[in-house]
Order: sequence, then structure tokens, then C-alpha cells
Amino acid sequence: MFKTNNINSIIHTFLDVLLSFNALFFKKIAKGVEGRKKSFDKLKISFSKNDKIIHIHCSSYGEYLMSEELTANLKKNFTDYKFLLSFISPSGYENANKSLFDCVIYLPLASNTNLKKFYGLISPKITLFIKNEIWPGYINYAKMYGSKVYSVGGNFKNSFFKKRTSYFSSAIKKLDGVFVSNKSSKNLIEQIGNKNVFICGDLRYDNIIPNLNEEQEKIISEFINNKKCIVFGSTWAEDERLILKYINESKRDLKYIIAPHEIGKNCNRIKQRIRKKSILFSKIKSAQIKENFSCLIVDNIGMLSSLYSYCTLAYVGGGMGTAGLHNTLEPASFAKPIIIGKNYKRFDEAIMMIKNGGMISVSSYDEFYNSIEKILTDKAKFNKMSNSNANHFKKQKGAIKQILRHMKK
Repeated sequence: MFKTNNINSIIHTFLDVLLSFNALFFKKIAKGVEGRKKSFDKLKISFSKNDKIIHIHCSSYGEYLMSEELTANLKKNFTDYKFLLSFISPSGYENANKSLFDCVIYLPLASNTNLKKFYGLISPKITLFIKNEIWPGYINYAKMYGSKVYSVGGNFKNSFFKKRTSYFSSAIKKLDGVFVSNKSSKNLIEQIGNKNVFICGDLRYDNIIPNLNEEQEKIISEFINNKKCIVFGSTWAEDERLILKYINESKRDLKYIIAPHEIGKNCNRIKQRIRKKSILFSKIKSAQIKENFSCLIVDNIGMLSSLYSYCTLAYVGGGMGTAGLHNTLEPASFAKPIIIGKNYKRFDEAIMMIKNGGMISVSSYDEFYNSIEKILTDKAKFNKMSNSNANHFKKQKGAIKQILRHMKK
């Protein structure tokens, strides 16, 4: 174990050097490198050695959103604890609701030097790794310093473990609890040797929370103006080829909202390719007659989950290419019919919703076009898909209650 731990430390030390070099050329990497330089100072300022701390670690913004409602419930149940949130990705660090936490940091890489310094400054009583985040170095040190350590919301596959070492498996065995979303994940963890595995469902079902402010709600309502609306969420280039063709050729009096995965220059590029009257969300506030626009392009983060509540049907991106299907639970939570691309087999919730009749997968423009037309014109089809997703979502909620019950034992 000592030898493996040292090898892991050397790898992370080398990674730190490599990232520092790449930071000279890549802005996103530079943010993480600079942020990690401040992490230990932030810990010193935020905590004393005697503080009872719950440490929650998320890779990026997606994992954070999964855990946001869980955090709110933990704060209600562990009222005398302070809360630390850590990230790897700038998207999480920059967009998290920092008011929920006593300290938010970039997680230092897991070299022995960093781990000793981290746990020399604080001793969390409880440590939570969200989704498939497993950090053997941090797990080993947290256990040495008396922390209860949990993995929360994981959806593990065989391929996840094939690429990892016995050092990784050894760390998983030390976890005090592994809260997974399905039986196959439970079986995999138990085969490794950890029997403290609980099927609690998918955290994301408990985390769909309306997040538009009053001004944003007013803008969206004025833009839609009581017309049928399609929301295209988390789109990539492969999705946008279908979407823009449909918008440009459709004769229907519809409203369109596009929320691309990559914002910034990409939003302007999309706008330039739309032949109907379109506007960026950042510009619509100053527009006097908002309903005159046909297409709204969302160029900021954090609105999408609530935007689905306004649509007639939703298209969720990522499945037409290899990026990976994005969050289909958000439109399902509002009982909306959903269309996705062809690559969805790695996503259990998509498989279930297609099987139940609430979602359609398409692999070509003709299928994309026909699916939209069918949902818009066939009321029985619309109602069947809507009711299916409403029932599916209702049955899947409740992960947080189960997690808290086990943690409080």
C-alpha cells in the first residue's frame, strides 16, 4: 500500500507540473491552476482545527447541481457543522451557489505533500464524493483522520473499473457507504468487496428546482406570448445541424429557445445561421417588443432547467454525436415530451423513458422532423408522452431521504 500510495503521489505531482505548463496556453486550465494556489489559504481563513466539517467534492457544475438539494437537507440535519465544497472544474467553482457553504475551493491534487497539508489544516467529520468521483488518496487520508467517507449518486459500469488499479479498489473498500442509483452499480461495488452499498435512486430526480428570477420569468413569458414553444437544450454542433434546418424551413408559428452547451462565440454563430428573427438572451432585456422574435438563444448558464417548464416539447442535446446525452430529467420533471439523438444507450433514464413512451430517439433529420410534427399535431401522442414522463419522474424521486436515513444511523 505504501509503495502504491507513493506512486499515486508521484503521478499527481507530475500532473501538477503538466497542468501548470498547459495553463500557459489554455484559459480553463489556468483558472484551475491559479485557483488551487489559493486553496490552502482559504481553508486557513475559513476553518479552525476544532470545527466539525462536512466536505462535499464535485468534479464540475453538473455534479454540483446533483448535490445542491442534498446539501440543503444536510444543513438542516447537521446544524452545528460547517460546510466545505471542492471542485476540479472552473464551471463548478464559478457557478456554484457559494452562500450554501463556509468555503469553496479547487481541490488540491492528491500528492502526499498536498494531502498532509490539507488534513493538517482541517479534519472533516464527513466526506462526500458526488457521482463517480473516487479519489483514493483523499479517501485514504480522510479515513486516517477519522472521517466517515461516502460515495453518493454513483452509476458505475464495468469499464469504469477496468481502467483502474487495485489501489483504486482498495480505497473503495474503505468507504463507509456507497449510495448508488441502480442494482448493477450495487453488484459491481459489492464484487470489489464493499458491502455497505445502498440503492437510493438518482439524486438528479430530487434536484430540479426552478431557478429563474422574476425578471427572467417575465422576459420568457413575453417572448413566448402564449404560443407553442420548443426548447432545444444543451445542444452541440451535430444537434444544431438538425435544429437550424428545422427552424429555417418550418412554416409553423412557433417559438424556439436554443440553449447551447457551449456559449460565448457559439451563440453568435448560431444566431447568424438562423433566417428567422432571433436574439440573444443577454440582448432581449432591452428589446421593447419581445414577442416579435421567433428564436431566443440563451447565452448564460443556469437557466435551462426552468426554461423547460415553458415549452410544448423539448429536445435534449448530446446524443447525435459522441459528447454524451445531457440531462433529460429536467424536461421530464415538467412532464414534457422529449426528443433525443441516437446515442443514448449509456443512459439508464433515457432507456427507461423511451421504453415507457415518454421519449423518442432520432437518427436523421427526417426522423427529427416527423417526431416534432407528430407531437405538435397529435394530441393523443402528446398526452401519452407527457403523462408517461410525469409518472416516471414521480416514481423515481426520494434519493435524498434514503441517503440521510443511512447517514444518521
